[in-house]
Amino acid sequence: MNGLANPLRGEAVVTLGKQSVTLAVTFGGLMRLSQAIGAKTMDEIYQRLLGFEPFAVSCAIRCLAVAESDEQRSDLSARILSEQNISAADQKSWRDGVEQALTAHIEKGQAVRESVSVSEEVEAAVTGKKHQTAS
Repeated sequence: MNGLANPLRGEAVVTLGKQSVTLAVTFGGLMRLSQAIGAKTMDEIYQRLLGFEPFAVSCAIRCLAVAESDEQRSDLSARILSEQNISAADQKSWRDGVEQALTAHIEKGQAVRESVSVSEEVEAAVTGKKHQTAS
């Protein structure tokens, strides 16, 4: 893992033990995580991740880790979750990284809803009607 993250894509680097992982919060990843841990709401996912619940953290690493392939994601997860690597001492690093990634994901979603597409700008220029943003 190169340790680089793009917060504009909902990513954050988290160091657990001696391993760093870039997590990317996406709706698809959240869907897989929700199903894996049996969570019914985003509030529950958020609470379980920030509470450093071991099973939720383990599943989140597998569902949200950035890797080139599913096989690489699986190998990375195995290294991070090794008994010789992760411990309760990693709670603060985990919480900080996950909070950063979740916040970036939410902000990205809000920005998309507030932005005006090129076609909307052209339409407004041609028709003289101003685009109305959703509130």
